[in-house]
Amino acid sequence: MKRAVGGRRRPGRPTGSTGDQTRARVLAAAVETFAQQGLAGTSMRDVSRRARIRVSSLYHYFPSKEALFEAVQERAQTEIRDLMLTVVGQGSDMREMAREAIGRLFDFFLKNRAYAQLSYRACLEGSGLGTDQHVLERWLGFLEGTLQPAEKRGEVKDVDPALFMATVDALVHWHVVNDAFYRRLLGKGLDDPDTARRARDHVITVALRTLGLE
Repeated sequence: MKRAVGGRRRPGRPTGSTGDQTRARVLAAAVETFAQQGLAGTSMRDVSRRARIRVSSLYHYFPSKEALFEAVQERAQTEIRDLMLTVVGQGSDMREMAREAIGRLFDFFLKNRAYAQLSYRACLEGSGLGTDQHVLERWLGFLEGTLQPAEKRGEVKDVDPALFMATVDALVHWHVVNDAFYRRLLGKGLDDPDTARRARDHVITVALRTLGLE
């Protein structure tokens, strides 16, 4: 593939676009495509078409479909980690910190439903390319470091951090991806602010009660 020479842009890169902007556009296109078609059902050509770049240019940024999928997962985890660090940095008490963290997690996936859909597809396909093991271990370590001191202080009940993490993750994802269920049950989907608020509050309440905070 030709490289930029004398200020000329690489093939497939839109005029005025930087490499970072193109990469971000590719990742956004990949999230939507993987969420709709799954890893097995998605080709690099599908992503390049949605991102409006040539397939050859796409391979410049990501050497394989699997590498692209992993980059999408990393992007989501980075955004979620930044959210959680912001909450912890506020220095709230345990109840308010848990409420804020779970609420923000729900809001994130509600705003980015494709991420939730993608996670479900990865589990169902058994692709082995779900959340990286090291990422899971970091999240578990973060949760243990938060809950265990609070438990010793008598602020929360004795809960298994791994199971609690799995429960919150399952609750948030299930509610976010089940818009059709809400429409059948309540006549309104999660695009209705009141319905979204009720779902969000319910998930938070279940989590807080599990911890003995409500």
